Amino acid sequence: MRNKPQKGLKTVPGKSSLERTLLTEQLDHYRLQRHDFFNHWQVIKGYLQLGKADRALLYMQEGISGLEAEQDIGQIPQEIVGAILLGLVVELRKEGLWVEVQLDSALKKERFWQEFWQEEYGEVLYGYTKECVKAIFKRYKGLEEPVVEIKLGTGEALCSLSLLDDDKVVWKQSCCYKDSEQQFIAQ
Repeated sequence: MRNKPQKGLKTVPGKSSLERTLLTEQLDHYRLQRHDFFNHWQVIKGYLQLGKADRALLYMQEGISGLEAEQDIGQIPQEIVGAILLGLVVELRKEGLWVEVQLDSALKKERFWQEFWQEEYGEVLYGYTKECVKAIFKRYKGLEEPVVEIKLGTGEALCSLSLLDDDKVVWKQSCCYKDSEQQFIAQ
């Protein structure tokens, strides 16, 4: 008999409260992704058993195209930022929203994060993404083709989220830093 997983990871030595929260969320996301993966596998297997290899291939291609945002974010070497943004993408995808990521190439380099990153930025970015999810969930229902665009850059805005409908901006907010301090700037 398996032990039920412990919620909260309260006793992880050497980890901040944010890191424990992110670990817990990542475990939940991986469980969901594992479940979804096996469901997709069953659909593909069913198509193949019915002799519909072309449908199986199309189904696989559609499934993989939705993972591009996660692949882009996975290139960020700063673990806290990567975990926060992966959590954001998974939350949005759970709602059925299409997510696109634009990532400045400098953010893929360890050197940028060593020079820029400060521990307290994690709490700010985490809070920002949670507030954005709430705002997006209030606004996307009823839109024809809702898309969430995440722009990650090295300029004034570290992270900018936009909710689009047919390429028209419905809502937008940025998490900016000025004079070495991050602060929210809603647009």
